[in-house]
Amino acid sequence: MTDPRDEVRDAATVIVGRDTSEGLQVFMVRRNAGAAFLPDRYVFPGGRVDDADRDEATRRIHGSAGEVDAAYAMTAARETFEEVGLLFADSAIDVGALGELRRELHAGALGFGEVLERLDTAIDASQLRYFSRWVTPKAEIATRRFDTRFFVARAPADQVAEADATEVSDGRWFAPREGLAAQASGEINLIFPTIKHLERIAPYHTVEELLAFAGTKTIVTVTPEVQPGPKFVMIPELENAW
Repeated sequence: MTDPRDEVRDAATVIVGRDTSEGLQVFMVRRNAGAAFLPDRYVFPGGRVDDADRDEATRRIHGSAGEVDAAYAMTAARETFEEVGLLFADSAIDVGALGELRRELHAGALGFGEVLERLDTAIDASQLRYFSRWVTPKAEIATRRFDTRFFVARAPADQVAEADATEVSDGRWFAPREGLAAQASGEINLIFPTIKHLERIAPYHTVEELLAFAGTKTIVTVTPEVQPGPKFVMIPELENAW
């Protein structure tokens, strides 16, 4: 019998940031408690790359997110729209139409490409900055494995982030250190990659600082180690170097 953990799925996720009087905040969503995968965990919006994303990336994406296949940027944009309601459009759009189009998308009446067509726009990949690559190790605690590209982005100024209440049940803006403190106190549940990304971005006070860092940092593929417990841990040589 084939071990399902042998399959590694391509995925993309986005750390969406905004500037506040108290510094940088990022948006996280809580997965539904009844979800088969990562129930009740706060995560950054994201998901699996599908065939439609690869197709749309050849037709409906402009600009570059960095040294990364455009399909990942398309997935990142689609998942952010589905889960959070933010659209990284390459032109001015009717913001008032986003809510209804999002509802039609969730109902299966539209595909993401059709949403873009209705709005007469495409995805501006330059609003997304390739930040990191994480691969889930094969382990008993990893029921699904992903090869995930993380991006950072600024929330579009004229749009409102709101959890979709379908795949996710809540959405909140957190300062990175606030999110880490909430995890430590048991207020929220985070997975290991989310914790490490919050730690990595915590020193940056503005979205511009974070984007500038993302534009210069080296991308090092991270595959966490698994230690007794079992638990994931960062390879010491990679700490603050990925």
